[in-house]
Amino acid sequence: MPRLRRIAGAVLRRFQNLALYRKLGRRFAARVTIHEATDAEKIEARRWINPQGDPTPYKNPGVTEWVACRRGQLVGFAQLVRHPPEHFPYTGHWLFSLAVKPRYQGFGIGERLCLARIARSLEEGAPAVSLLVDDDNARAIRLNRKLGFEKCVIPELETQLERGRKPSGSRRVMMRKPLGDPE
Repeated sequence: MPRLRRIAGAVLRRFQNLALYRKLGRRFAARVTIHEATDAEKIEARRWINPQGDPTPYKNPGVTEWVACRRGQLVGFAQLVRHPPEHFPYTGHWLFSLAVKPRYQGFGIGERLCLARIARSLEEGAPAVSLLVDDDNARAIRLNRKLGFEKCVIPELETQLERGRKPSGSRRVMMRKPLGDPE
């Protein structure tokens, strides 16, 4: 069964790279709503993303969570985390936990979840938004570049990211998008 699942996943990813698939998917995605998550939606998202973890919603005012839903069904999830200066090198607004259910990927839902978090960061006057992404996740890097993110380096964070290198050799890299008018 796991082998069949891997094959089905590979076939789906190939279809998701086709322009026609994405075009049809964007029509579907127009019926998807993006909104701040209710406590029940946060629990549902946590159970989906980490089935063995604690599904209890965060009670942190520095975290805002969004969901993408279609006909009341959760299809995507994302977080905006605001770190104070004492959390250095993780300071400012950070985009975390972007996830779209595999069968809905390629429809622009992840992009819409990102845009909602970026818009909130702008409303709050953040000078920039940052994120971490695996350096071998070409799809995510392509989406982030499309949205104006560029790879950047914070020396104090590099040591930590290097220690987190995976056995496959991949590691997370930081990307940042400046917001507002540069003065």
